[in-house]
Amino acid sequence: MEKIPTIKEIAKRLKVSPSTVSRALHGHPSIGLVTTMRVNKVASELNYERNQTAVFFKQRKTLTIGVIVPDFSDAFFLRPLVG
Repeated sequence: MEKIPTIKEIAKRLKVSPSTVSRALHGHPSIGLVTTMRVNKVASELNYERNQTAVFFKQRKTLTIGVIVPDFSDAFFLRPLVG
């Protein structure tokens, strides 16, 4: 099984900090065009993809909606499928 590439691996390969890589991947204006292009090139070579679970964890929200469904055996909540 292949190891999933991380921001730290990209940073190590380019000899820059992980925060620089993160900013470059997000298009931060403080990162130069050359650095952004180098980061994007290495990221595509390694097939880097953002870990969406980690992003949601960092943001402290998941954009998930919970739904509570009543007991299906109760006839009040069952709607006949007449079509």
